[in-house]
Amino acid sequence: MKDVWISRVCASDRFNAVRMTQCLKDRDIYMMGDSTMRQWFHYLRNAVPSIKFMNLHTAEQAGPFLAVDVANNIVLRWRAHGPPLRSRRSPFADFHYISNEIDSLAGGSHQVIVFNLWAHLTTFPLEYFARRVARIRQAVVALLKRAPGTTVIIKSANTSYKDVFGSDWLSLQLDTILRVAFEGINVAFLDVWQMTSCHNSRENIHPNTIIVRNEIDLLLSFICPA
Repeated sequence: MKDVWISRVCASDRFNAVRMTQCLKDRDIYMMGDSTMRQWFHYLRNAVPSIKFMNLHTAEQAGPFLAVDVANNIVLRWRAHGPPLRSRRSPFADFHYISNEIDSLAGGSHQVIVFNLWAHLTTFPLEYFARRVARIRQAVVALLKRAPGTTVIIKSANTSYKDVFGSDWLSLQLDTILRVAFEGINVAFLDVWQMTSCHNSRENIHPNTIIVRNEIDLLLSFICPA
């Protein structure tokens, strides 16, 4: 309504630059996934003036990216999930699997891990995707066991993936597997499927700024609940 997403299952708040800074203060936000997750990284680093982008001289499609706010002790990271990945030429060493990255993190109340897995795997068998998700699930369970205070957030697929590589039907199958795999685990699932399917903007696998803003508001509502 009036470009503001109103969830029927959870309370979502609105965040301006000041509230974003307050919410992200003293936090290490580690985002892993595809280009729709990369949109979140770019939105946050542009929305909070005190966050400065660090040029690591890495490829746009693969990362890793880093942005920091020294005064407020904010670290913002993004990197692409491991192969398969449709990307321009990038060093293979920059492609890290989500499960391996999570295994390498100590976790803690200051750390927020956000990931998605979807668009680059629609052309692969569901069995392959299920095994990939099962390995990530194993890593998340181990992380929460050693550091229960860690916040883990999973972004769902979004609609409008309609080309030779994918469709909403293929996306829905992968998204269903992802949701079922993490049932019963202390993670937050950000459902952006409905958010993107019901907005009146033109269909695009990369949602426009209005949608991304609402996605970020939902993300921060989980990190800093009212």
